[in-house]
Amino acid sequence: MNRSQFIELVRRNYYNGIPSSDAELTSEEVDLYVDAAVGRAVTINYREAIELDGIETIGDVFYSTFKGFTIVKDNDTGYYYFDLPQAPLASKRGYNIATLTFPVSSGLAKAPIQISVKELDYMDQLPIPPSKIFFWPEGKRLYMKSYINLIGRTPIVRMVSPKIDEIPEDYITSSMDWIMGQLRIKKQTPQDLSNDGVDKA
Repeated sequence: MNRSQFIELVRRNYYNGIPSSDAELTSEEVDLYVDAAVGRAVTINYREAIELDGIETIGDVFYSTFKGFTIVKDNDTGYYYFDLPQAPLASKRGYNIATLTFPVSSGLAKAPIQISVKELDYMDQLPIPPSKIFFWPEGKRLYMKSYINLIGRTPIVRMVSPKIDEIPEDYITSSMDWIMGQLRIKKQTPQDLSNDGVDKA
């Protein structure tokens, strides 16, 4: 089921029918819940793979490929960086960001190597092979340590992303149930309509 169809299904479920044009629950708001539901589905998919096959993996359907980034160099640290569309989902290293590559025409044939932030200080004390590029995410920002000048290069990132176009059939029901539960909680939460800056208890 594609994302738009799923969003409309959530709204119809919420209103027990076709919502009116001035319905309070908009498609844009539901879309935010879909992102969270996909993140939850990724975690479930990862755990199920371990339980069923004993293998750590995340289904390909949860990955998206992004291009068009502009690389900047931090003059204080010497690291290169660019901003991702969103912070990688909190999954294991090597799964949250599957690959960082550059087009063949860039001459950077070898794929960069992902490291953890904890390894960075240790690596800074070691001689780094001039042809290697190392990278790590910090929030939405992806940093790279490289002796090769990366300014003007065009990286390609394949990463786990909640912005998938198709909701996997296996997770439609569980995602719907989770979103409806979140919407019920929101509906029951009292709203502070006064303007005194104090939340209602």
